[in-house]
Amino acid sequence: MPDSTPELSVILPAFNEGARIRANILRVCETLKGLRYEIVVVDDGSSDDTFAESQRAADEGCPVRTLRQEINRGKGASLFHGFEFSRGELVAFLDSDLEIAPGNLLTLIQVMQATNADVVAGVKDLQASQFPPLRRLMSRAYRAMVAFLFGLSITDTQTGIKLFRRDVLADAIPRVSARRFAFDIELLVAASRFGYRIVEQPVEVTYHRSGGLGRMNLAAILGTFADTLAIFYRASFWHWLNPGLLAQTWMALFVLGVFLSGVGFAKLLTPTIPQGFAKQFYYIMLLQFISSPLRDWLILLIGILFVVISLIQLNKIIMTAFAKRDRGGLSGIFRK
Repeated sequence: MPDSTPELSVILPAFNEGARIRANILRVCETLKGLRYEIVVVDDGSSDDTFAESQRAADEGCPVRTLRQEINRGKGASLFHGFEFSRGELVAFLDSDLEIAPGNLLTLIQVMQATNADVVAGVKDLQASQFPPLRRLMSRAYRAMVAFLFGLSITDTQTGIKLFRRDVLADAIPRVSARRFAFDIELLVAASRFGYRIVEQPVEVTYHRSGGLGRMNLAAILGTFADTLAIFYRASFWHWLNPGLLAQTWMALFVLGVFLSGVGFAKLLTPTIPQGFAKQFYYIMLLQFISSPLRDWLILLIGILFVVISLIQLNKIIMTAFAKRDRGGLSGIFRK
């Protein structure tokens, strides 16, 4: 290992890659010749000689640090574990099968320097002929789903090469709960929420997996879908900012105010007579023991009052929360 602190840390998650991991490490080393770099290989509970072959590359002089997880914890967990032991100011994620050529790392570094971005995410070209039609269709559908749910500024979150400034991962990883299928989305959503600039860069992918979906199977597809929905919940206002009981109370009052205002307007415009249980409910809820039209105006005014007061209180709570510069509560909405 070089004594100097590396400029770049390349984290390679590996699972049962013993047959080619050494050759792939050597290929990465050849590509990065001239840079101060390190390679962190994370053996994710492999049952073959992935760890030994990685160590072999290190023994031959490559700047490699090999970590081993005794059980298979997933790609995201492997990358995050590798980050804990990395030292570079720039940190790259790269799939160890090298379907994405390591030469793309140099391109991502150039893009980051040219654009002053905090994250450069590789995106694959789905028009490439090597992708089976079913795989292209699935990828397009998933991209559309992610764009609709999260509004990220990039078109592809799942390509296995990304480059980060170290601060981005230090801030974002504590916010990430997904460790297997959809961790990329949660990581990029967190980086975006913290105000980091994300750009994308097309990369070439050498697709050589068999079958219409490659390594994806029904369990992986369902797992990705479930993870994505869970991430959407965790990235929502309700969970992300973790509002306290007081904030939740004012939000509920706001909803009630909107409801009452709508009912008040509706009854002023088109008086209706509810039946059955609704009649008893509205008798109390809508003050029907008071003579009309005073009752309708009173409901409208109460609803508007609830909306106004709750908005004012929520504004105070949210602005107070965003003013916090510590690592509590919002986990760093403002960067130090």
